[in-house]
Amino acid sequence: MKLSSFLPRLFATAALLVSIGSCSEKLDSSGVCPVLCPQIGDDVQNVIIDAVVVDTTVPALSGLGTEPGLLLASRGDSLDSRVVIRFDSLPETFVPTGGTETPITTVDSAYLRLFLDTTSIKGAEPVTIEAYDVDTTADDTSSAAILALFRPDRFISSQTFGRGELTDTLKYFIDNAAVLARIQSNVPLRIGLRAVSIGSTQMRFLSSETGFGPLLFFRATPDTTTKPLQNFPFSKTPVGQGIIATDLADYTVIAKGPPPAPPGDLSVGGLPPHRVYIRFDIPSNIIDSATVVRATLLLNQLPNSELDPTDSVAILPQVVLAGSAVTDPVRAAQIIGTITVDTLMLKPGGSGQVNVELARAFTLWHTQRPDSLPRAIVLKSVFEGTSPLEIRFSSSEAVAALRPRLRISFTPKVPLGLP
Repeated sequence: MKLSSFLPRLFATAALLVSIGSCSEKLDSSGVCPVLCPQIGDDVQNVIIDAVVVDTTVPALSGLGTEPGLLLASRGDSLDSRVVIRFDSLPETFVPTGGTETPITTVDSAYLRLFLDTTSIKGAEPVTIEAYDVDTTADDTSSAAILALFRPDRFISSQTFGRGELTDTLKYFIDNAAVLARIQSNVPLRIGLRAVSIGSTQMRFLSSETGFGPLLFFRATPDTTTKPLQNFPFSKTPVGQGIIATDLADYTVIAKGPPPAPPGDLSVGGLPPHRVYIRFDIPSNIIDSATVVRATLLLNQLPNSELDPTDSVAILPQVVLAGSAVTDPVRAAQIIGTITVDTLMLKPGGSGQVNVELARAFTLWHTQRPDSLPRAIVLKSVFEGTSPLEIRFSSSEAVAALRPRLRISFTPKVPLGLP
């Protein structure tokens, strides 16, 4: 499909999604304009159908470094994640108070300012954050190459924090000599952070994508009347790929992720992150010739006790906007739009039936031919890529009673007309 023909349809569909919100999903629509949201009669029919034709777990292909958070964790055999921050452009001169531009020959009081999401902290024991030099000419996206650089000869510095010292603004001091050496050699300063603790520890810093990412500060003179120099994360590589280079200014590297879901199960979230793609075949007498007043996807949640089973995960249903030309579920699951601002709050260790409301998706599908816009949705984690927690569901491969199904309430189509 040509981009020129795809974009107008995508924008029009997105605009329709906004207008869908004007109609209530409640069965009582007596106070709504009858042209936009017809009156619902008393002959509402309720059916439960096996309408799923494709359900699968797909990777979230948002790209390395596009996440809003940087996950630093050491959870024993369950999770080990590191943080990489690149400063590929460092100043070589400064202006002292009352002076003129001067070459930098001294670095004093160098530190990283990190904004910490205090709600993400796990572990009560003190945590030591170690810094390593992770500059390399290897493939920028190679996690193995970066992880291999967390070794003694690459060590820069460390700092230990008690639980009470982990506040929303963290000042992490960096070895002054290490910063000066990079400035004088005109080479990048690329810092890899690793957490070490006698217990399990985890925290999430804000990334540059939020506008509140890491910053490097240092003084080029011991004179405290001269303002510190401020440096933003910046990556020069990959050369010629500006968007990817921007993403790689700061990112999370997964050394060890939680165990994956068993084959055949559907999983949302986790690390690396996954989404669930589900496509339906809905009878035409319902989607085309009736007014759907409520539609609910019935899922069976499976307990996952691997990591923080009692914590909550926010799951957001999304409608797939990829046209029928996109047949690969992995690709289709990346082209999505919002159908609700309401999230499902689920615990990884929970089990039993979960209801996902899809009435607004049905309103969209009613306006689109199935050969133009397949009836498909995606389930994704709100904290995709920054939380290791994973929610699991039974798939269509499970026994009949546990498979995903649709429960639909509808009434014979109400003809539209002006009052």
